[in-house]
Amino acid sequence: MSFPRPRAGRRDRRIPAGPGQAGPGRGSGTGMRRVEVAVVGGGVIGLSVARELGRRGLADVLVLEREAAVGQGSSSRANGGVRAQFTTRPNIEFSLRSIEEFERLERETGLLGFHQTGYLLLTGTEEGERALRASFELQRELGVGVEWLSPGEVLEWAPFLRPDGLRAGTFHARDGFLDPHGVVRAYAAELRRLGIEVWTEAPVTAVERGAGRYRLSTARGEVEAGWVVDAAGAWAAEVAAMVGVEVPVAPVRRNLAFVRDDPGPLTPMCVDLDTGVLARREVSAGWVLAYSDPSDPPGWDTSLDPAFLPALAERVGNRFPHLEGRPIDPRQCWAGLYPETPDHHAVIGEAPGAPGFMLCAGFGGHGVMHSPAAGIAVAELICEGACTSFDLHPLRPSRFEEGDLVVEAAVF
Repeated sequence: MSFPRPRAGRRDRRIPAGPGQAGPGRGSGTGMRRVEVAVVGGGVIGLSVARELGRRGLADVLVLEREAAVGQGSSSRANGGVRAQFTTRPNIEFSLRSIEEFERLERETGLLGFHQTGYLLLTGTEEGERALRASFELQRELGVGVEWLSPGEVLEWAPFLRPDGLRAGTFHARDGFLDPHGVVRAYAAELRRLGIEVWTEAPVTAVERGAGRYRLSTARGEVEAGWVVDAAGAWAAEVAAMVGVEVPVAPVRRNLAFVRDDPGPLTPMCVDLDTGVLARREVSAGWVLAYSDPSDPPGWDTSLDPAFLPALAERVGNRFPHLEGRPIDPRQCWAGLYPETPDHHAVIGEAPGAPGFMLCAGFGGHGVMHSPAAGIAVAELICEGACTSFDLHPLRPSRFEEGDLVVEAAVF
C-alpha cells in the first residue's frame, strides 16, 4: 500500500508530542485565547480528533461547540449502526480500526452499549448478488471476517424475513449497533482526563488567517490557533467558506421510525439491498426502521419528512412481512442530517490554499462509526506530519476539483 507524501515545506508544521504541550488554557491576558489546535465542532468527530491529539501528548487543544452541550447535532440523532461491510477500501479500513477501538472502549468503560449482533445484507436480484459478491471479496481481502450466506443460511439468522426470491446474503459478526450518546460520554470523559477544554455555546462566526496562525471569533471570545480542524459536520462547508475554502459537504435529511412490538431477542441489523429498508430489534422492545430516498435534496429541515412513512410502508413488506401494516406513531419517529459528499466519502486533509486548516467532515451516516479512525488520521497528520495508519489519498480535499472520485455504493 502506498501513502501520499507530505507536501514539501509542510513537515516543519509537525507538533512534537511531549509534556511541553500539556498546557491548555494559556492566554495572553488580553482576552485572546491562544492554543495550538482549535477544533470546530463538538460532535463525535471533533471529540475524537481532540482525544487523539491529547493521547499523543498535545493537550493545547480547544474544542468549540455551537450547542449548549457536546454531541447535540447529528451525533444525537444517529441510528448507532457500526459495520465493516462497505464497498471501498478507505471505508472498510476506517471501519475495521474503529470497531477495534469501540470494542476496547466498551470493555474499559461500559458506556457504549455496543451490541455486536452483526449486519445482515441480503438481496433477491441477480444484479444485487453480483454487487454483493464483489463487496464481499474486497472485504475478505482486507481482513473482514464476513461470511457468504445461502438463502437458507440467511433465514437461520433472521427467520422472520420473507424468503420469496431471496438469492444471497452476507453477515459480519463484529458489526452491530451502539449508543451514540455513550460514545460522546466516553470521548468527553477522556478529554477531561487529558485536560482538554471544550467551549459550549461557542458558535464560530468568523475565521481569519494571519501569519501562520488563525484567528477565530466565537460567541465566547476570540481564539488564536496554529491549526484549525473543521469537524463541524453538516455545517463544515459554512466554516470552510470563512477562509475561502469550498468543500462539497451538504446536509441531507435522513429519517428513522420506531415500531412497537413485544420484547424479543436482539437481531442482526437487516438491510434489504433491493429496497433500501433497514430493520433491527431495539434493546427494550420494538423495531427501528430506516429508509433513505437517494433523490432527497439537501436541506436543513430536521422535522420528519411527510413522505417518509408512506415510502417506508410501500417497501417494508418486501422482506419484513411481520412489520407490514404495523401502525407507526409519527411522534416516535425522528430525523437528522447526514453531511454528505458527492462520492459518499469523508474529506480529510489540509485544505488546498489554506495551510493549517484541516478538513475532517463529510462522513454522511458514518460519523459515529468512523469517529475513532477519523481522530487517529487527523492526529497523525498534525502531530507527525503524515498519516501512516491509513491511505488518505482517496479522501483528500482536492479530489473533487481533480474529478478523481471513488464512489461508495453501500449507503443506507
